[in-house]
Amino acid sequence: MHLSGVHLPRGRFTDALVALSAFVLLFVGVVVGFQAAALSFGFLPLEFSSGAWQGDALRSGLSPLASAFLPIDPISAIFNLIFLLIAGRYVERAIGPTGLGITFLVACYCGAAGRLIFTPQSPIPSAGLDSALFGVIGSYFMLYGVPATLPISRRFGRVGQIAILALIWIGIQLVFALTAGSFDPSTSVVAPVFGLVAGIALARPLLAWRYRGA
Repeated sequence: MHLSGVHLPRGRFTDALVALSAFVLLFVGVVVGFQAAALSFGFLPLEFSSGAWQGDALRSGLSPLASAFLPIDPISAIFNLIFLLIAGRYVERAIGPTGLGITFLVACYCGAAGRLIFTPQSPIPSAGLDSALFGVIGSYFMLYGVPATLPISRRFGRVGQIAILALIWIGIQLVFALTAGSFDPSTSVVAPVFGLVAGIALARPLLAWRYRGA
């Protein structure tokens, strides 16, 4: 596949994730409403810290994963889907569809765990691909390295470069969120960073596991 002159490897699992996310985006936008969907199915730290999750354990247990497919707004959702398509296909080529699925799933739950640890009383629901996407991007950087076109010194090492990129991203998020008056560190910083760490930690073990018999 070619995307603006960039050749992407094939990735059926990535395509399935993008297709499912796009379908949910359209369905939620037309039928349910973004805020209503997030409140009904998104991960809520307060729900777990208060013990309210016991009233519907299955829904609550699946809420970190469901949150990834619930768009917070159409613009950010489309940008996230583009990045998922690009990074996901490369990660899938390296560690296979199973490895990508594990990375996606673990990043979702690590993002939720980060929110629960640092903001257990937060009543704001998680919504959007941020945690899962950053897990996939973290895996991509560990597998392929930080692109040379990015102005990050190589002397910091790969993990250091990723950390610098994460700090830059947090700074950009902070500027936009403060301008909009809607900054929430729990969903805008904590969850994506925990997802990123999950992707970094899983990349090489999953690569070794895929080629364990080679």
